[in-house]
Amino acid sequence: MNQPLSATQHFSELFAESMTIGRKPNGGTDRMALTPDDSAHRTWLVKQLRKAGTEVRIDGVGNIFGLFTWDDDAPYILCGSHLDSQENGGVYDGAYGVVAALAAAQAIDARVRSGALAPATNLAVVDWTNEEGARFEPSLMGSRVFTGALRLSDIEQAKDLGGTRFGDALRKSGWKGTDTPPQAAAYFELHVEQGPELETAGVNIGAVTGNWSAVKMDVDIDGEQSHTGSTPMHLRKDALYGMALLTVAARKLADDFARRGTEVRTSVTKVRLFPHSPNIVTSKCQLHLEVRAESEACAREAANELAASFATIEAQSGTAIAIVDTEVRQAMTFPESGVALIEHAAAACGLSCIRTKTVCGHDAVALAAAVPSTLLFVPSVGSSAHSPNEFTKPEDLSNGVRVLVEVLQEALRQGGLA
Repeated sequence: MNQPLSATQHFSELFAESMTIGRKPNGGTDRMALTPDDSAHRTWLVKQLRKAGTEVRIDGVGNIFGLFTWDDDAPYILCGSHLDSQENGGVYDGAYGVVAALAAAQAIDARVRSGALAPATNLAVVDWTNEEGARFEPSLMGSRVFTGALRLSDIEQAKDLGGTRFGDALRKSGWKGTDTPPQAAAYFELHVEQGPELETAGVNIGAVTGNWSAVKMDVDIDGEQSHTGSTPMHLRKDALYGMALLTVAARKLADDFARRGTEVRTSVTKVRLFPHSPNIVTSKCQLHLEVRAESEACAREAANELAASFATIEAQSGTAIAIVDTEVRQAMTFPESGVALIEHAAAACGLSCIRTKTVCGHDAVALAAAVPSTLLFVPSVGSSAHSPNEFTKPEDLSNGVRVLVEVLQEALRQGGLA
């Protein structure tokens, strides 16, 4: 297999431009979905796609597709990721995969047009809307609308913390399209690992075999508003105290499972308190509670154990705890043919490769429910993710592009994943 040298060079130029859009003095970015910085990044991508000669389509949820069409009757292999970021996030997460897809697709297009490659399908670069779920929940929004797992009419009602509806933000920003998405034969995604495994092992490429399960819960803790000075401690019904006890219980649960020999990861995030006064005992606390484990059975078991501790926390804090919404991300496996394809491509590039799983959610996880999908990783330095400290070495970024070109060329020859 031949590797076009220009793919990595072109990627480096494109990614250097991409990193400047919405870059903050601390090195991070706040390109949350449909904010001005996200919109500027999207505009830049559309400009690059049109410069590359693609047909650009934007669907009803704002997903952007750049179509390299060589056969009007053939479906498309999709390749990409997402441009939106977390609040005060990094510039690699998501954007790397989109820019790498564009550089790889342009190199492949040149080979097709020169007669050096005869593809059985077409190729499309994609940016999925609101993968992060940082501004609007749920996450993986654009890719799940694409697969039919979410209805656009439902998610248009989602609101950010300022009360702005997703549907209104989509229209106001100009990214609500009317185009029909391309028919997908397969999906490929290149991403920074966001974890320590590849760097620790000294390995170039991760071939992702599947994902961990996650139980995600929205929780309300109700107490009673009272004066912080005049109310004796034993009479207080402090929702913030209940939240603190719940946070400690979640951490202790993870430690307990570790002692049993099973890794579970828990978190309490997105905490909102009412009212906001230095002289009032907190009457209500809303939070996001999450339990992740390799298997769905283990994630559910851990979540149930945590919920069983609520009664003790309620009695200790004088509060009432309620789970108001639960979402379960199922553990799944990617096609063996795609995993093997990554391994063969890495070997062809002279790079080391190991099989791994993703603990994080990615668009490839959402796409896998409807389209044969493949996910590959490059190392993250220091395991930093969702942070301005996010960093992947330039040589690792280039290695990922090299492998992606090889993977896509073989998939195009096969017409997808065998």
